[in-house]
Amino acid sequence: MDKETSHEDRHALPPPLIVAVEKFAAWSKKQLLVEQNAATPTVPLYHYTGEEALAGILRHEKLWCFSHLHQSDPKEFEYSLAGALDVIRQVGKSEDFWTKHFCGCLEDMLVTNGLASPFDFYLFSLSRHRDDPGQWRQYGRNGQGFAIGVTPLLLQPDTDVLSAQANENLHIGRVIYGDRETKARHRLVIRKAAAITSQVVRRNRQWIDLVRPVSYLAAMAREVLASQLIWNCLTAKEMKFANEREVRGIVMGVRNRFDAHRKMLGTRAYIEVPLLLRTPSAIAEILVGPNAPAGAEDKVRALLQAEGYADSIPVICSSSTV
Repeated sequence: MDKETSHEDRHALPPPLIVAVEKFAAWSKKQLLVEQNAATPTVPLYHYTGEEALAGILRHEKLWCFSHLHQSDPKEFEYSLAGALDVIRQVGKSEDFWTKHFCGCLEDMLVTNGLASPFDFYLFSLSRHRDDPGQWRQYGRNGQGFAIGVTPLLLQPDTDVLSAQANENLHIGRVIYGDRETKARHRLVIRKAAAITSQVVRRNRQWIDLVRPVSYLAAMAREVLASQLIWNCLTAKEMKFANEREVRGIVMGVRNRFDAHRKMLGTRAYIEVPLLLRTPSAIAEILVGPNAPAGAEDKVRALLQAEGYADSIPVICSSSTV
């Protein structure tokens, strides 16, 4: 998350207590880059889509990213959210006063608001599966669509320098599957945040009397939600989905930073994220679905030529059966 995420909290707390928010934010930023480095692809990743969307993506070099609150399956993130609440309650059983009440505050925010927060998260999905029947069925119009193979060139880890345009701050996260990994990742975050919360306030007892303790706890809880917990929920699924081998592109930041970019499709909010597909070697190949109509391959080649793409981009018919 960028340094604006806890802007209001930084003004509400005395400087010695702001240290806790800043310390966790710094740890979180490093942790996010560690995860992105682990997720950095070394082979092409595939975006399965329909004909109209393919044409729009190639023409405008943009992908539509829908809000995490407006995914096609509204219950998609309930699994990881439940896991987070379970871990929060476990850590909250501590005899340490500040750990217990920090966890209570964080739990209350999640129970009350779910994954809604003052921050926006927009995402799109890629798969490590090439020419996969399941991906064709679910995302490739039941085999009548197409798949763009994006090379690692375009999906490198984000740097410490954020763009002034909120829709350009793309992060890449590998989806993890199953209870063990999901809860272990949540546990790492909650324990770290609780430890910082307790350590800082114990060293600055005189300052906590100047603010309501709940203000301090809420500031820490909001930072955890913004910089780690929601990200972790967006990149975790039940083990039964492990065969998807999904990688997610996530754009995140303070909500009002997206005001100039946010659009609506019915009741669903989305933004368009630049992806420089005309960059040489950015597209590994384009796959034509196994059930695509006759002439689809030639149609894609004509589209690539009309939009100024290199003639060397392979257009290959799927060998899958859907």
